[in-house]
Amino acid sequence: MTKIFFLVLLLVSAVFAAADITRVNTITTDAAIEAAEAVLKAARKANHTVAVAVIDRNGKYRLLITDDNAGPQTEESAKRKAFTAVSFGQPTSNLTAAAGGDGVTIHDIPNTLFLAGGVPITYRGAPIGAIGVGGAPSGDMDEAYARAGLATIHL
Repeated sequence: MTKIFFLVLLLVSAVFAAADITRVNTITTDAAIEAAEAVLKAARKANHTVAVAVIDRNGKYRLLITDDNAGPQTEESAKRKAFTAVSFGQPTSNLTAAAGGDGVTIHDIPNTLFLAGGVPITYRGAPIGAIGVGGAPSGDMDEAYARAGLATIHL
């Protein structure tokens, strides 16, 4: 009888423990690769060498690549733009004004970069990842290349 009681207790505990599990949406590896290829293609067409970071909702890198002859700062720029876009669920170009001002601002959050070039990947209205691009002569160009990558992701 005691064994059955403990077995039932174990099963009930497992059911309640399962309720503590959540499913996380993210893009596939293939989608990350396809997006990065589109970014590089768009940048190369304009004779720019860039870095591309594709991350998931938790900031984990799905893909990070630096094109041939891209500057040493491009990789860090791409990573931080992607992190900023997924953290705030908005393109980084929309956040630059909020990053200024006196005193402590969102600009002070570690690993963020409030320059254009990061775009969130959203699914059902929520950010599930982001694409960050660094290395073009302007953030607006970086963002255009990131959007070229985003256009390849079909959610």
